[in-house]
Amino acid sequence: MPRAWQYKDISRIAKERIVWLAAFVIVGTFYFWIIGIGADRSRFAWNSGLDQHYGLPTPAIAKGSWDINGYYDLLGRAFASGKLALPVKPQPELLALSNPQDNRLNGPYKLLDVVLYKGRYYLYHGATPALLLFAPWYLLTHHDLPENFAAFLLALTGYFFLSILFVRIMAFASIRVSWFLFALCLLALGVGQCVPFLLHRVKVYEVAIAGGYCCVGAGFYFLFESISSQRRRKVWAALAGLCFGVAIGCRPHLGLAGLSAFVLLSVCARKNLVALVPPLLACGLAVVSYNYARFGNPFEFGLRYQLADTPYQNIRLSAANVVPGLYYMLLCPPDFVPEFPFVRLAWREPFDAAGDALPPRYFLEPTAGSLWLFPLAVAAFLTPITWKRFRGRQEAFGLLCAMLAFAAASILFIAATGLTSQRFEVDFLPFVVFVGCVVACELLGGLSRSSGIAASAALAVLLLYALGANSALALQGPYDQFVQSSPDEYIALAKWFSPWKRYRPVENPPLRVAASFEFPSPCKAERLPLISTGEFGSRYLLSEECGVDGRMTLDSETAVQSTNHQTIPVPYFAGMNLAAIRFTPRDLTMTVSWNGTVVLRQHLPFLITSPSQIHIGWDPTWGNKVSFPRRIAVYEDRDALSSR
Repeated sequence: MPRAWQYKDISRIAKERIVWLAAFVIVGTFYFWIIGIGADRSRFAWNSGLDQHYGLPTPAIAKGSWDINGYYDLLGRAFASGKLALPVKPQPELLALSNPQDNRLNGPYKLLDVVLYKGRYYLYHGATPALLLFAPWYLLTHHDLPENFAAFLLALTGYFFLSILFVRIMAFASIRVSWFLFALCLLALGVGQCVPFLLHRVKVYEVAIAGGYCCVGAGFYFLFESISSQRRRKVWAALAGLCFGVAIGCRPHLGLAGLSAFVLLSVCARKNLVALVPPLLACGLAVVSYNYARFGNPFEFGLRYQLADTPYQNIRLSAANVVPGLYYMLLCPPDFVPEFPFVRLAWREPFDAAGDALPPRYFLEPTAGSLWLFPLAVAAFLTPITWKRFRGRQEAFGLLCAMLAFAAASILFIAATGLTSQRFEVDFLPFVVFVGCVVACELLGGLSRSSGIAASAALAVLLLYALGANSALALQGPYDQFVQSSPDEYIALAKWFSPWKRYRPVENPPLRVAASFEFPSPCKAERLPLISTGEFGSRYLLSEECGVDGRMTLDSETAVQSTNHQTIPVPYFAGMNLAAIRFTPRDLTMTVSWNGTVVLRQHLPFLITSPSQIHIGWDPTWGNKVSFPRRIAVYEDRDALSSR
């Protein structure tokens, strides 16, 4: 090889490593910041508070709670002491019920989403994170590992493996793009795939999902090494089998990754199967043994005995769930708004159908489909028809197909469960992002110079959009806790991205809004919005609710998940009734008047709204389209904030 070529190759490798290191630092810093912006701002607390919360370390009777506090730390303590059951006991009142799973009776006594079996509490969530992190940490330090920090470590490790796999496969397949696109792809692998959203609010669910992402990402890296390296192929295959196997201990359906690896090696490297299969089978055997030791059934993960909320109790795979599940996982559009952070989760019927179009007991949380969060997913699903472009580089094409097959199988499985949550997209979206980036970069190489420039610009725009959309969801998390825990920081950040005053959020502005609403007599039994400000975590809402007896109640409430909620019965008459709110920043009090009479005063922790977020007869949170259906007369200028 000519010396000039050697220097050029060395220079390119050095630049790739510098770009990768910069992307890794940026993503790691973003992850670390995200885990501390929610309600629990401590990223690493030496004293977890679990002893006080549960009355530990002596065996304690756990009071009923919906708090879901430190479940993986409890499991880590159990494993550290050689036990499988959690080190807390159910309340006698719960055990005395004829059916402890009956949600009509168990509410005051149960720990939400734990498993109750033969008088003991267990977790149905996978044991792998407890074995890898929580139990070893407790044995070493006799302290608990914060769940949000554990999720951070698992997520960052998962990104590490996927990012170095991206660098490796781009070099192996001789795919060349500009350094700007290369860096954007690396950032998209870490930010454009819902993992930051997962880290905003970490509980037991998020730890299990982050653990699965970490294990599957590592498994695919070792799998590629096993088919592309010149040495130690069986060692790499064994490591891949181990990673895919322990992924089952995080989320059982992640065993589909091991199945895709088995198929890939069966096609292109059969000799490596002897190394892949034993650790994969050993981990699977460990999981079924763990199930048998707890529940006497190797295939029982505890879901039948879960103390769950009614909509997702005793879940079953069903073909009826597949179509709406695919809609929510792939196609459901987010809510695009002109106010920071511009992209929000939405709560919609499938394909915006009128009325209730969901199967019975379908569990739904606000979501945004993957194709809206990462439009380049379309390129990923085109992978099978690009096989000619990978001639001579079958190993790279095979890995992309295996990764895509795993993602597609995961999507179908999740869709069939009838459980929809934004965090579930982490099971498959990072791998769709990976395949989409590689395929899109490869397709650029087949274009002419002018077409390549235009396509590169389009690719950059799509990647920047994905980074922005997923960052917006990360700032909100499932419950918009950043704005609630740190309104000052939220406002400071929002100002950087809000050049127009009408759409710029303001903290604690003086506010007066009044409007008349038409009601029939008797009023219809329904709940309707009257006046709203802000949105989601910063929302204030005044609404009315009319009962079947014709009596009307005003509801004054703040953020969607907040308990700061007051109600007051009010008289009304047929025709126009005047509702008014007045917020005074000095004492943070919202005063509500009805037909000229003050009916309640409510202290708010804060009021954040922009002029454009003052709505009469409508609360837009989660893309809600329901508005007051009758005549409204507005007396106060809803743009009054613009002049203040």
